[in-house]
Amino acid sequence: MRELRFRPNRIAQTLYHHRSKTIGCILPDIGNPFFSQLFLQLEIGAFERGYTMILGNTVSTRDMELTYLHALTERQVDGLLYLGGLANDPHPDPDALRALHDIAERLPIVAVNGDVPGAPLASSVRSDERGGTRDLLDLLHRHGHTRVAFLGGQLNVTTSIEKLDLYRQQYPDAPNHWIQLTGLTIDAGRVAMTALLAAGAPPTACLCVNDLVAAGALAAAHERGLTVPGDLSIVGFDDIFVAQVVTPPLTSVNHNYPEVARQALDALLDAIEGQKPERHINVPTRLIERDSVSDRLVPL
Repeated sequence: MRELRFRPNRIAQTLYHHRSKTIGCILPDIGNPFFSQLFLQLEIGAFERGYTMILGNTVSTRDMELTYLHALTERQVDGLLYLGGLANDPHPDPDALRALHDIAERLPIVAVNGDVPGAPLASSVRSDERGGTRDLLDLLHRHGHTRVAFLGGQLNVTTSIEKLDLYRQQYPDAPNHWIQLTGLTIDAGRVAMTALLAAGAPPTACLCVNDLVAAGALAAAHERGLTVPGDLSIVGFDDIFVAQVVTPPLTSVNHNYPEVARQALDALLDAIEGQKPERHINVPTRLIERDSVSDRLVPL
């Protein structure tokens, strides 16, 4: 075998064992540090379990998402990990939902940090973003902040909606301009902070939908002569590397990426082997306190 440089034929093995030892992974944006960090943990975990990962990066395009869904199925992957897209859409397109439903009846699919209610997914494995958001709101409250704005997010993304709902429960009387649903990027954070400061009485703290938005908001605050956290406290979410390299480093919430990946892979491999994993799995998050929050007992 060594002399002839023999290598096993994976296609033949697939036909014989009815297993390809590959897992498909569909996500919306590999350039987003949240998705890249989570994919890295999934890929490492899959490799340790003897599986190869095939990535479908949809660049947040629904047509490409459906194309990858069908293409990976046709390539006979043993199962699919589904991040973002339909798994974070509060009002999914009926045709797309029907396509996912049909494939999920034939192939194990695990939604990671999302869900598709009504579809026969094997499991939904999520970090406890609601709990993490409560931790941030409680932290700001303990530091005396009663004037808190909500920056970033999109109303077509379920995780944004969940965070906004919790914010509104705690601050039902917040002025309209304190809620800036500008998106999920650094530029969205800049736009949100600029609009917030131009609109009227400023808050003393900002709850940002993620760390990218928080970094953009922080930059815009600095450009306008505000000090953070002296004049304004800012918190993010996701605990990506950006949170550690901005000045000041951002208080954020870590999704516990290795545990989310482990639970997702365990659920998918159980389903591949014909077992029935838990339909809903919740992974605790961790509050990471840094230097972007200070006491504010008296409003600005």
